[in-house]
Amino acid sequence: MKLRQISVARSMVRSFAFVAASTLAAALALPAAFPRGEQGERAEPASLRGFSAAHAEAEQQWESKYVQLPTTARAEATLRRLTSEPHLAGTEASKRVAEYLRDEYASAGLEAEIVPYNVVLSYPGEILLERTAPTLMRLARPEEPLPGDPATADKRSVEAFSAYSPAAEVTGEVVYVNYGLPEDYERLDEMGVSVRGRIALIRYGQCFRGVKVHLAEANGAAAVLLYSDPADDGFREGDPYPQGPWRPESGIERGSVQYTFLYPGNPIAPLRGMTNAEISQRLDTRAGLNLPRIPTLPISWRDAAQLMENLHGAKPPREWQGGMPMPYHTGPGPAEAHLKVAMSLETRTIYDVIARLPGETNDWVLAGNHHDAWVFGAADPGSGTAVLLEMARSLGALKRAGWTPRRTIVFCSWDAEEFGLVGSTAWVEQHMNELSRNALAYLNMDVAVIGERFGGAATPSLRELVRDAARETPDPRTGRTVYDRWKERVEHFGGMERSSSAQRGGAQVTLRMSALGSGSDYSAFYQHAGIPSMDISAAGDYGVYHSIYDDFDWMKRQGDPEFTYHVMMARIAGRIVMRLADADVPAFDYTEYATEIQRLLVDLRNSVRAAGVHDGRVLDLRGIGTAANEFQAAAREAGEAVQVMLAGAADRQRAETVTHLLASVEAAMLSPSGLSGRPWYRHTFSAPGINAGYAAVVFPGVREAIERRDWPTARLEAEALREALERAAERLRQAARVAAGHNGA
Repeated sequence: MKLRQISVARSMVRSFAFVAASTLAAALALPAAFPRGEQGERAEPASLRGFSAAHAEAEQQWESKYVQLPTTARAEATLRRLTSEPHLAGTEASKRVAEYLRDEYASAGLEAEIVPYNVVLSYPGEILLERTAPTLMRLARPEEPLPGDPATADKRSVEAFSAYSPAAEVTGEVVYVNYGLPEDYERLDEMGVSVRGRIALIRYGQCFRGVKVHLAEANGAAAVLLYSDPADDGFREGDPYPQGPWRPESGIERGSVQYTFLYPGNPIAPLRGMTNAEISQRLDTRAGLNLPRIPTLPISWRDAAQLMENLHGAKPPREWQGGMPMPYHTGPGPAEAHLKVAMSLETRTIYDVIARLPGETNDWVLAGNHHDAWVFGAADPGSGTAVLLEMARSLGALKRAGWTPRRTIVFCSWDAEEFGLVGSTAWVEQHMNELSRNALAYLNMDVAVIGERFGGAATPSLRELVRDAARETPDPRTGRTVYDRWKERVEHFGGMERSSSAQRGGAQVTLRMSALGSGSDYSAFYQHAGIPSMDISAAGDYGVYHSIYDDFDWMKRQGDPEFTYHVMMARIAGRIVMRLADADVPAFDYTEYATEIQRLLVDLRNSVRAAGVHDGRVLDLRGIGTAANEFQAAAREAGEAVQVMLAGAADRQRAETVTHLLASVEAAMLSPSGLSGRPWYRHTFSAPGINAGYAAVVFPGVREAIERRDWPTARLEAEALREALERAAERLRQAARVAAGHNGA
């Protein structure tokens, strides 16, 4: 957008805020029992978990008022403003977005500030890719502008690149490696094909792009070309944008190839205490850092086809055949390529935005999302930011009408997430002591809206809280509850699968949610600081991820044309945050956590047997089993004691002590020394898979050591898991004692 158009968008947002304010008094004056949601009906819950009877009615009245306040018009105007120009982290445009967010939070009545950090980011210079054999052809062609979507012709868009790729120049034969997973390299070995010294052509999907580069590097590849296959997010799935939501043939997925599965954030963070000369040396050689050592470039399938159609060699397995209109072969050659990438590592300033809605105590309930984008970022991250602002505006309106949350609500808009969770990691690491004292939970919404299918991932203790919010929120299109539409569905996005099964053998069962892996800003909160966390979204068909086509017009045409699902997400997220902030004792459900641990422990035992180990001296899991039983008994004891306390007349101080003990159970699950080989990740329950990067691996230390057949490490990790479960069980027993009125924790 031109400057005048940006000003118009800003004026639209403020005028919508004025209209909302003018009707606020009427909305807040409605009786407590007025219908919730646009459909006008919903079933009242039998009880409000975590609340005493004395406080439940007031909470329901305030929630009834809250859900009327988010508006589609304001959410649409916000997203239009957020996508008015490309705003890559470390640029003035990203700073302008941060200033806009700070001002909007302040206008909503929150205490807002910008928190800057100086970090090392990565930017492209000259990029050259050409096919040099069997004929010469220039590749790495830019994405094509689309008629009717002027943003796609914006010259300010950054060209496609892989952040943190080293600068290099490579010429070599091309080898097709499918998704670039460990099993793909095993299949290549069986076919007698090697990537050593060659250029690996790898399609996106199944795992994080950084994992693909890491594995290619480990297998000796000289360079990596990443492409989006039309079978994964292009025309094989449906109509490409603008006719449909899928990736056009020239679309390119930008992205960071930082090895965030080792540690996320500023890549020089582990170098604290070193001199500038020593840091420069490390950056030059990349020794000991989470940065790749071979060059990487993302390309379109249009360009990948020019290489694939000139590959001969072995015919790969049937499942390696993608959607490009030609038979796939592995090579090597006769296709050869020349790649030159000029990249620079630069110290830039990034801008986190932190806004507080003060409560009666200094306990924190946090909600966040990042604001930086590879280009325009309408879905990723603009949809989440628009939802976050709707929550803040609506809760600010409640505060002006007389509501004060019991606990302080903190809104967080992170910068440089796309480079490797840089802004959130920096803030969490800086505030570890405060978080351990004050933080109760963190709610993340990154790609908050790309369709109608609600789902998410969460630590097990918070999953029922998410389900409750979904049970009480109507779906805009059908009028049924969001929870009902959630049933019997499998969602997948970016290689992750999230399944929710409502029935098994005809019996009704609880909808499952995934464990937390990584790939968004909850990671530092959950896996490093041990804060109970959630990540929720409304999913859909989405093929324009990290491309120039993820813009306002895509959202208006394909993702959420009426912005009703932005409002739905604001209602669900608002309910979750209000219940955490207002409850006598927030509804941490450790009985579900215990049940999940028992279920997954069966899987862990099976993995040991599958590895051919039947001798308990090699790996004995009985100690973990005993600790899991103790955790389950303590969870039941704590849950029952809290229910008795809430049914009586518990004093507030006792309730707050119980709350802190329950929230601290997650931190008790951390390993003090971290996971073997990657100590930044400390959670013994789940972590991003070392060969997945996004998707979670449960009991990661033990499980991944088993997969490597590294039995000494497996024994060490099993002991760490046993100790973590014992610590967590003791916290639960302490909570039960306090809830029962016994003095001391």
